[in-house]
Amino acid sequence: METEKSALTDKCLKQAIAKLHLHLTEGQIAKHKELLTVLISQFSKTLLSSNEEIEDLNLEYDIDNYYYKDGTLLKDTIEIISTFRLSLMQEIQKKGLLEQYNTEGVAKLYEKITFVFDDAIRNTTKKFNESNQKVIKAIEKEILQLAAPIVPIRDGIAILPLIGDFSEERSTYITNTVIPKVTKLNIELLVIDFSGIHVIDTYVAQHVFQIIDILKLLGIETVITGVRPQLAMTTVELGIDTKNLKTYGNVQQFLETFDKKEQE
Repeated sequence: METEKSALTDKCLKQAIAKLHLHLTEGQIAKHKELLTVLISQFSKTLLSSNEEIEDLNLEYDIDNYYYKDGTLLKDTIEIISTFRLSLMQEIQKKGLLEQYNTEGVAKLYEKITFVFDDAIRNTTKKFNESNQKVIKAIEKEILQLAAPIVPIRDGIAILPLIGDFSEERSTYITNTVIPKVTKLNIELLVIDFSGIHVIDTYVAQHVFQIIDILKLLGIETVITGVRPQLAMTTVELGIDTKNLKTYGNVQQFLETFDKKEQE
């Protein structure tokens, strides 16, 4: 029985690969055969189960995320499952295994096969997307760190260069992560450089000055560099008081001014 099941799986898998014109390694083919054999076994066990009972089983194809880790596209995995299912149905018919069923029985058998394989596709897609989302979040976190690094330049002085677009997520990251780092580093003066900000609007201005207010409450002096005319105009439009805020054209200008004061 197991030998026959293995031979049937092998035949249907080869037909599916040929039909889809896929170029798989021997290792990938072997893994597909292993997973499809398991899926057929699961199907055999569910012949007397209802669709609701099958759904509760949470059938899954790529359980250990082999193909996700291998870099295989989700669509290729799904196409293998779908095309294999069709080949399996055709082989069942060719072998005369449907003769013991009446018309209603054949329809129910096909429905069961479709449901089992569809459930495997649904759950595999869900797991693939969840794994993908974890990777995306990790990348986004790394981007946030790179886009708002704290760069100490002198004892008690650091630069916070802002790079890219300023979003709500970026603002939250600076408030919850960057500011605590600034206090731990015993920074007394923080230079916030806007030279790398692409888009500056009322949203950006509001959140930036909220961050400056927080730093002020913590006793950290703030200097702004790289301010573009657009930010200056937006600040005026919002009615934000900048009288006590020190601004410079760029970081170099600030450093030159700071060094002169130190020498006096």
